[in-house]
Amino acid sequence: MNTTQIKDSILISDYLRSEGYKPVRQSGNEFFYRSPIREDKDPSFTVNDSRGVWFDHGSGKGGSIIDLVMEMKRSNLREAIQHLNVYSQKIPFPNHQVEKDPIGKTSQKKHEIASVKPLGNNFALTSYLLDRGVFTEAVKSGIVSEVYYDYIDDSGASKRYFGVGWSNDAGGYDVRSKYGKICIGQKDLLTIGNGERMNAFEGAMDFLSALKEKEVSLKDTNIILNSTSLTKKAIDAVYFNSKKYSDINLYFDNDKSGNKATLEFQIAYPLSKDKRYLFSGFSDYNEKIVSALPTQKKSLTR
Repeated sequence: MNTTQIKDSILISDYLRSEGYKPVRQSGNEFFYRSPIREDKDPSFTVNDSRGVWFDHGSGKGGSIIDLVMEMKRSNLREAIQHLNVYSQKIPFPNHQVEKDPIGKTSQKKHEIASVKPLGNNFALTSYLLDRGVFTEAVKSGIVSEVYYDYIDDSGASKRYFGVGWSNDAGGYDVRSKYGKICIGQKDLLTIGNGERMNAFEGAMDFLSALKEKEVSLKDTNIILNSTSLTKKAIDAVYFNSKKYSDINLYFDNDKSGNKATLEFQIAYPLSKDKRYLFSGFSDYNEKIVSALPTQKKSLTR
């Protein structure tokens, strides 16, 4: 089976059960486990079979059944696919029995999306993007929206917040405002375009900054990590199309994590190009753009 067939036919919960992991509790469509990829005293590893995704809240990692096998078996993409093809020949009949939580706690989502609107409805969010120097590019890209969400405390009371956000490849939302940044739902990469030129960024603001300077195009294949913890996943995502790409360009931050991500990409793809010279002297691409604005904002959330 290919990757699509594997994701469509193998339930993550079935695979975990075959490996000796049972859900501790269930909330809606989500099963809660003790993490199979690290030590975990409390069940902080969630599986949503209807969406075919998992997320480990302790490590910030998540993805498909293939990503899970790569983490659990410390394997590469090809090895994971081979492993799952062997496993698929002996899939047990699904039986989602949930163990009682010995503590008796119930799961409560802390953030929920209330609505998503086009840019231009909220003056504060428009101002935020103008202060970042990328409002026009955000509108042009079609990936950035106004996201309104509720924070729900332990008592069940909620409070409305908003920010600019973009939906990643797993359907989660990365949301930013001048007050902070969060991810609502599963953390994942964001892939834009499908061209022969591949460009990798840590964050969407850096991508929009490169778009502003016409360094990249919406027709390119642009991968936004949203977190350097997803570097390995981005490297694997490039794997199947590496022969297709005429260029692999890296625009990671000028810091320790950016250095590490750049090095890991260059080890995997020796011909990939470190493009950080374009914003040398700045922590990231967007900081360069902000520095050139008539009124500079020094306290913007990255």
